[in-house]
Amino acid sequence: MNAAQRQRIIRSGWLKKQGGMVRTWHRRWFCLNNDFLFYFAKEDDSKPLGCIFLPGNRVCEVPFNPEEPDKCLLEISADLSLMEDPGKGQTRVTSNHETYLLWAANDEERQKWIKNIRKVMYSSFGGAIFGQSLEETMAFEHKLNRRLPYIMEQCVHFLTKNGLDVEGIFRLPGRNLLIKELKERFDSAERVVFDIEEVDVHTVASLLKLYLRELPQSVIPAEYYQKFMNIALRYQSAQTPEDKQKAIFDLRESLPDIPTDNFHILSFLCKFLALVSRNSEVNKMTVLNIATVFGPNIIRNVSEADSAELLMATADITQQLVFMMIEYEKDVFVEKQVDTTPVGNLLDLEPEDNTCVLKPTSLNLMDCINKELFGSEIPASEFEELLALQQLSLDGVSPIAENKPVAPVRRKKMANRRGENRKVVMSGTEEELETHFPVGPESPDSENQDSELAESSDSLYNGQTAVELDIHSKCEQLEQQNKTLQERGVQQEVKINEMRMKIARLERYMKELTRSNSVIVQRYEARISTMDNAHKNAIKTLQDKLKAEKKSTDEAVKRVMILQTQLQHYHLKYGELPE
Repeated sequence: MNAAQRQRIIRSGWLKKQGGMVRTWHRRWFCLNNDFLFYFAKEDDSKPLGCIFLPGNRVCEVPFNPEEPDKCLLEISADLSLMEDPGKGQTRVTSNHETYLLWAANDEERQKWIKNIRKVMYSSFGGAIFGQSLEETMAFEHKLNRRLPYIMEQCVHFLTKNGLDVEGIFRLPGRNLLIKELKERFDSAERVVFDIEEVDVHTVASLLKLYLRELPQSVIPAEYYQKFMNIALRYQSAQTPEDKQKAIFDLRESLPDIPTDNFHILSFLCKFLALVSRNSEVNKMTVLNIATVFGPNIIRNVSEADSAELLMATADITQQLVFMMIEYEKDVFVEKQVDTTPVGNLLDLEPEDNTCVLKPTSLNLMDCINKELFGSEIPASEFEELLALQQLSLDGVSPIAENKPVAPVRRKKMANRRGENRKVVMSGTEEELETHFPVGPESPDSENQDSELAESSDSLYNGQTAVELDIHSKCEQLEQQNKTLQERGVQQEVKINEMRMKIARLERYMKELTRSNSVIVQRYEARISTMDNAHKNAIKTLQDKLKAEKKSTDEAVKRVMILQTQLQHYHLKYGELPE
């Protein structure tokens, strides 16, 4: 076995293997690597004596034999259930062995080997679930579109149908041999369906507790341990109903933070346990009793697994937390609604409609007016000329320069009036008429120029007047819109101020929470420290007592030896005493 293969070793150790013609036991070094179990004559050998291909086989624990109590045996054999026709097919594990019988040093070592071998054999088929993390178990269940482990669904379904009225459910133990058999069947990827004629309620309840107890991490992961313990402490030390409701609200807000699969499993379990507690008059299992049983299975710290003292010290707080989850399961198990809308700056408020918001820092009045009037931007020079033209019209000054001729229409009217005057004066003599009104020869070209000039000036005047009116109306509309936008700006400023006040209140609330959290942590640490000191004092007292008893025992032994010596001297001197 090369270095790369040694790095992929799942488990290794010494086992005894039965083999040979006379089936003697030989001590071999075994290495579990991927799908193979290699065995070597020595630990540092590079070439194995043989290997066992594990997929398609099964491993089981050999029952205890009173004649050989020191043997902890496990057997690897062919899995006949995976063969279409086992009578005609190959039923041997290898060509030389029908089965492999292995001998572990103790039962603990045997269980570890069985667990690791089953994980290789059945993990890809949904087996080896006992001792497997929820993440690995749910990775297979998701392939079947399932939200819960199969074993939990089957246990809860069976207990809901048959166990709600059974007294002592989850408190009385089940049958050990049947529990072990069911565990092996589930670990072997068998989809077990419970039958009331084959299993009893207490066995299924014990199997469910065993599955939760053997999880590498509790249903609530260890990284959330302190957070939930603080919530339970706040609930436990609450003096008013408002304080308890606040602790329940904190629990409701904190539960969706754990992984989604863990949340679904915890919600499913607590709703079932709440259903069990509602029949407590019959089954004698109140919420507090159930919380006591399931507390360490639902939440535990990593260090608690190796410290019974710490487990006992935090048992009441764990019990309080599970009590809250069961008692208020309808209130605390609410999934968070994920808002996929991107959130910007809280102070960058946008109106509900799509209208333009007045922003003085970025407002270009000329561009806005251009777009309103013409639908697009126009050169600034042309726009300034239009504004000047509009200003002159508002001041009552004619937009036409004074040195330009008056419109021809007005001249024609004046000519007509002059003609009328002439008609009136023509009643005199021709000499008088020529004296007062000398008439020169009229040029036909000048008349044509006057008519063309009149037409062009008339069209220019009419066009300029229309532009003036249009600009005036547009300016009024812009002033009205500007006024409306200013009102909206004031309203948004009010909203911004309200939001700032809310943010300030939230900051104060966060400071209060931080301060209260620190106080609770200090109380919790002080309580743990007190219990630790008491525990140390008790241990010291017991040690002192043990030393005193040992000293007393030593003195008694010495006294007995002295008496025996004196008795022997007496026998040598006077002989044995008559009976």
